[in-house]
Amino acid sequence: MTTYYLAGPMSGIPQFNFPAFFAAAAELRARGYDIVSPAELDDEEDKGAALKSVDGAPGTGTSGGQKTWADFLARDVKLIADKVQGIIYLQPNWYKSRGARLESFVGLLQSPSFEFLEYNGPDMPVTAIDREDVLSIIYTEMMG
Repeated sequence: MTTYYLAGPMSGIPQFNFPAFFAAAAELRARGYDIVSPAELDDEEDKGAALKSVDGAPGTGTSGGQKTWADFLARDVKLIADKVQGIIYLQPNWYKSRGARLESFVGLLQSPSFEFLEYNGPDMPVTAIDREDVLSIIYTEMMG
């Protein structure tokens, strides 16, 4: 089965946006996709800490603040490079997230056939985003 990755904003959002990631992953699985969600990869302690975070501030999403944003992102980028096969689902406002932009860029580097789809919520169509548009969005956000 082909594995797809779910990307989107987490930092700076209450509960690190985990509820939206959980809902999107469940909805996409109901549509028949094998989804990897970064919100589901954390151990139970870190997941619990993230869900208690009122503002999604860096350092509040881990038990004891032991792991950094870079620790989680490194895990996720490695996963995309090693396991994800061809598609990243992008949640609303993905382009505002440094992590989602980096994850998308890794997808661009993976393969010329790598696809990007925008997931806008249950009962909404999943729409394709052209690779050139993804690159343009990443560049525009980086240059501010």
